[in-house]
Amino acid sequence: MLNDSAYRELTRDPTEAITRKTLTLLKKLGLPAETCRSLIPQAAVPPLRTSKSSQGIPLRTIVNGINSPTYLLARYLSKMLTPLIGESNRAVKNSAEFVTTLKQLKLDNGDMLVSFDVVSLFTKVPIQECLSLIEEKLGEEIAPLFRHALTSNYFLYQGKISIKYMKSKTAKKPIIEDK
Repeated sequence: MLNDSAYRELTRDPTEAITRKTLTLLKKLGLPAETCRSLIPQAAVPPLRTSKSSQGIPLRTIVNGINSPTYLLARYLSKMLTPLIGESNRAVKNSAEFVTTLKQLKLDNGDMLVSFDVVSLFTKVPIQECLSLIEEKLGEEIAPLFRHALTSNYFLYQGKISIKYMKSKTAKKPIIEDK
């Protein structure tokens, strides 16, 4: 897993720093103090990587982010995105809707239905493009919170803190620094 170039090991745990930055961003947005407190975990912990390979077959990484520094913030922000999900004709609510859509699909001779398996989907999300869409749909004042939630990705694995190594378009360094 950590041999994957998308990740690197940190020498220090960024949990406290990310928690402080979350609170600073919430206050800067002008949210009421009670709302700010409700979006910060009481005792933040590093997200924990819980998946592992089975019989030599690698599984997709699952990270348990409950009580991580941005967990409550991400839940808050996801509620802002929920009304926008239905605006795309490419979105499906769940696997049952997907199956229904496929059953109704009529293919002509020569048409081809293709399925792609995405590897490391979340390490390849184009963050800047996401933030541009968020600014367009929700306003630029909320974008710093989304940027923070999208770029504060790290996890604990086998007792070591690791980070998703995300490169910005202008920098060749990870967004979370090991300070």
